[in-house]
Amino acid sequence: MLTIQDELARIFADRELNRLDLLRACAAARSQGLTQAEIARRLSISQPEVHRILRKIANFPELLKHTPREVILDFHAQRISHDAMMEQLKTWSYTFSADAEPDNPLGALTGGSWDDISDAVHRDLIDMEDYEAIVQAVHPTAA
Repeated sequence: MLTIQDELARIFADRELNRLDLLRACAAARSQGLTQAEIARRLSISQPEVHRILRKIANFPELLKHTPREVILDFHAQRISHDAMMEQLKTWSYTFSADAEPDNPLGALTGGSWDDISDAVHRDLIDMEDYEAIVQAVHPTAA
């Protein structure tokens, strides 16, 4: 039986995955030569909205990349099983936060894909048992 927390996680995941699907579909349509007006008509959104989406993709192309966050969302949206999620997360080639300016001790950090795992724990999208299994797979010497 699904709890209300599970239902809320599913709705959140569906919304976020739909947003990613929209970005990717607009990028693909544009790369195949469709105009902004054609894309807008097919999606039943305004041409200025398509323009904003395409500008966002141009400024942040990393938004189109597959991430650990998306894997977790796929599970909550019931697109993949728990086992499939865990297998992907345990074998992911993670990047980790680092100093954006190594010589500046007060400088900002650049994010890494491992941040998706930490964020998922804080949002209760993965539980501590799953987190510990991922940590053990990624850092076998971690306690």
